Parts: sequence; structure tokens; C-alpha cells
Amino acid sequence: MTTVSGEAGHWPEMARVWPQIGPPLRPVSEDIAFCREAVADWVRCHGAPRVLLLGVTPELYRLPWPQGTDVLAVDRAQAMIDRVWPGPAAAVRCADWLSISLPRASRDIALCDGGLHLISYPQGQRRLVRILRDLLSAEGLCILRLYVPPAQRESPEAVLRDLLGGKVSSLNILKLRLGMSLMENASQGVRLGTVWQTLHQAAPDLAALAARLDWTPEHTLAINTYRESEARYSFASVREVCDLFCRAPGGFRLRAVKTPSYELGEQCPTVVLQRSDREPGT
Repeated sequence: MTTVSGEAGHWPEMARVWPQIGPPLRPVSEDIAFCREAVADWVRCHGAPRVLLLGVTPELYRLPWPQGTDVLAVDRAQAMIDRVWPGPAAAVRCADWLSISLPRASRDIALCDGGLHLISYPQGQRRLVRILRDLLSAEGLCILRLYVPPAQRESPEAVLRDLLGGKVSSLNILKLRLGMSLMENASQGVRLGTVWQTLHQAAPDLAALAARLDWTPEHTLAINTYRESEARYSFASVREVCDLFCRAPGGFRLRAVKTPSYELGEQCPTVVLQRSDREPGT
């Protein structure tokens, strides 16, 4: 995750409003079950893993890791580490994912919950693939919960119409739907400040919007973390992500795609990719 101009204040603000972040922007039991199953399959064959967490997602840290597991989390935002990380200080590092300095083949499983879209597509995501390829041991796993655009792109007007009609259940749902509707393609991504401005034009009084939708003011005002933010989210499809991981020589092979059943679950699949030294297509 490379910081861009105007983005520096975004993540401290996200850390501050973390209690207002909920599903699908945080994993639920169904997502955790997908991760647990993939981890258990690997552990049965290889034993206790050396784990790399991309981000400080508490739910991933609290997976039922076997005795002897070595967990290291990496997050570039010290505020997220300070406010969200549930583990010991020795098990977390403040660093950019694209500048991770770890020995080759020193990790066995890498997990990331809803973080790939924080990196530019395709350049930044391709670079992360190369880093993970080097860091993971032979047959190592990447377990990633993605945020992917719908097969049929919505219009911003349709999303806002549903919102004002009381058909959007939470701000967490709104962030994904509105952000994806404003994104023409993954290469361009969507600027978070644009998401905020689009909502502001439709509902300039957030307190009134909260009352209208029966959302708490704290929950609704969490959208203000997007205000004037230059951060961009790049929502790539499962196919686009898998192409980056699987087409490079010595890359990965796709093991599984798991789609949860909750609202907007089709936009939040978990993919499991395994390190492979085979050439593509062999």
C-alpha cells in the first residue's frame, strides 16, 4: 500500500471509527470458516505455519492456530496498530506491504481481509504478487477476502435511490455499492473523496439521513473519513486478481473460491491460492 498525496490522514481516521465498521467490511463467522478450513488443510500436511497477516484484522489473528504457529502482522498505519491490533507488540510491524523486508520463503501462509483493493491495479497488485511469491515457502498459501464489483455495474443514481428509499441496510453496504458504482474500471479505481461528495450532494444533512434511515449518528458520520481523501480503491474482479497471481511464471494456482451467503456476499468472495513453481498452463 503506497501512500498517495492527501491520504496521510485517512487511516488515523479509519482507526478512530473502527467500532463503526461492520460486515461486509469486516469478516463474519462464514468468512472465518472459509479461512479456518483452508488453514486446517494446510496444517494437516505441513504442521504449524509461519503466518503473515496483511493488516491487523483481529478476526484473523484469533483464528485457532495450532501450537507453534508464528504470526507476524504488517500494517502501514501506526494508528491502526495502536487501536485495532489485539496481539503482542512483537508480532506486528509498521510497514508498507509493498516494502516488506523478510527473508525469502520465510512465511507459509499469507492472509488479507479486504485489503487488496487498497493497492493500485494492476501495477501495485502485481508487485504485491511478486513479493508474496518470494516470501512464501513451496506450497504456501494466500488466503484473500476480496471486494469485487458486481457482474452488472450499478449506477450511482440507483444506489442513492435505494439509500433514500430505505433499502440500504448500513453504511458498510453503502460504501461498497456506491464506491463500485462510481468506478469505471479497476485501473482507474475510485477516489474516496468522490464517494463522499456524491453522497453529500444527495444527502447533505447526515444527521437527517441517520434519522431517516434509523442509523445511529456515529455510524452515519463515519463516512466523513472519506471527505477530501485522495485515497483510491481499485476493485478488481476475481478473474483479474487470479490472472495476476496465476499467470506469472513460478506464481500461484487457484485452489478455491468461496462465496458467502450474507448481503452483498457475491462481492466479498474468499480466494485461496497456492504457491506453485510450475510454468503457467502446465
